[in-house]
Amino acid sequence: MVTAGSALFSLQSKLIAAFVLVVLVALVVAGSIFVVSRRDEQEEQKLDHVIAASPAIYTEFSFLQRRGDPPSVLAEYVQLAGDAHDVRILLVHRTDGTIADDTESSLAGERLVLPDEFEVARPGVFRPYVSWRPESGTAGSDLILVSAMPSRIRDFDNVPPRGAEPYWLVLAVPETSVTRAWLGLLPGLGIATAIALPAAVLLGILVAQYITRPLHHLTLASQRMAEGKFDVDVSVDRGDEVGRLARAFSLMARRVGETHDQMRGLIANVSHDLKTPLTSILGFSQALRDGGAADDAEVRRMGSVIHDEAARLSTRLNDLLLLSELESGEALLQRDEVDLKKLVASVIDRIEPDATARHVRLHTELDGEVTVSADGAKLERAIENLLDNARKYTPERGVLRTRLYHENGHACIEVANTAPDIAEEELPRLFERFYRRDRARAQGGGSGLGLSIARELVELHGGTLDAALRDGQLVFTLRLATS
Repeated sequence: MVTAGSALFSLQSKLIAAFVLVVLVALVVAGSIFVVSRRDEQEEQKLDHVIAASPAIYTEFSFLQRRGDPPSVLAEYVQLAGDAHDVRILLVHRTDGTIADDTESSLAGERLVLPDEFEVARPGVFRPYVSWRPESGTAGSDLILVSAMPSRIRDFDNVPPRGAEPYWLVLAVPETSVTRAWLGLLPGLGIATAIALPAAVLLGILVAQYITRPLHHLTLASQRMAEGKFDVDVSVDRGDEVGRLARAFSLMARRVGETHDQMRGLIANVSHDLKTPLTSILGFSQALRDGGAADDAEVRRMGSVIHDEAARLSTRLNDLLLLSELESGEALLQRDEVDLKKLVASVIDRIEPDATARHVRLHTELDGEVTVSADGAKLERAIENLLDNARKYTPERGVLRTRLYHENGHACIEVANTAPDIAEEELPRLFERFYRRDRARAQGGGSGLGLSIARELVELHGGTLDAALRDGQLVFTLRLATS
């Protein structure tokens, strides 16, 4: 059950939030870059605008002063010129630098302080202009000031010559700050955000669904596995990481299901294999205890049965312990020089009586002396398992062939037996743990571990063990390096 809290913190909601956050961060970063890059350019554009308007403003203002117009007329002209040209103008007394009038009124009555040096602005025009930024804490410190002030006037302590114009004009350009630049950018940024956010949310939903839908299927499949249902297949036709995860999960589910079935088969097989000898042991031991034996010969027969059944139990348990040791990687090899011809011949001698009794024809080809470095006991166990498996599943009057030869730096042991009833697709399963073919076909039963143990032992020696079908025969080939 999906609760509101789990939906809030789901991967899909986090992906959507991430998309929105990325868009917002991108807008802020882009806006910051734009503000920084445009800040100086905006100041330059404003200075160009002021200087372009200044000739007409200065010419008319100089004419009014020479005509002797009173300060009120000059102040009125300053206001009209500022509105007409969209320029902020300061009317300044030449005698002390007091600002007589300001088109924005905020600096009227303040005293303007000139710097020691001016920056010459637009020196190529007819009348050079000077610009400066007032020191922090003085009037107009947040402005860039531009003036066509004559170069002979450097401060306000000098008394202007008789007949000189009492006022001079200073044009002001607001210094562009990051804050002002951001305020100017906010409307456009707001429009961009209003367009980008819905697109980001929609795109985030589509991408999140594309990513999370297979994960949802994986979650359902894992829940089915937790319930013991392993027939799950998460079908995702994608080549990315999620698709590979889904295919790996489906493969894992199949393998776990196979292992689960094998374990169930193990329990059934082991239970059956142990039950029969235990029943015989319990029955005959009970008869011995109750005096059911008629004579000494009967006692010996019962004791022999008990011994044989106990030996069968011991063999089964030893197989399980050996397989566990091999799977855990704890098995160690005690290598020595082993004569394979002698080793194979001794195993064949042990199975020959049973094969002869069942009219199974044995063909043996042991070429020359083949020696390998191996653990003799473990290698003998692997070969014995191969031959014993062939003995059990060779039908009466069938053929069991054993061949030892040397090929491309490898010692090869080939065990083949008549097997008319086995199909090609069954070959990979022959080495599965606890896999046993039809019990009725086997002579003497088995635990289903023989071939699996044989392959583990061969691979422990660095060799290979494979199975193939050739002309109605099941052929096992064991290869070991001789050098």
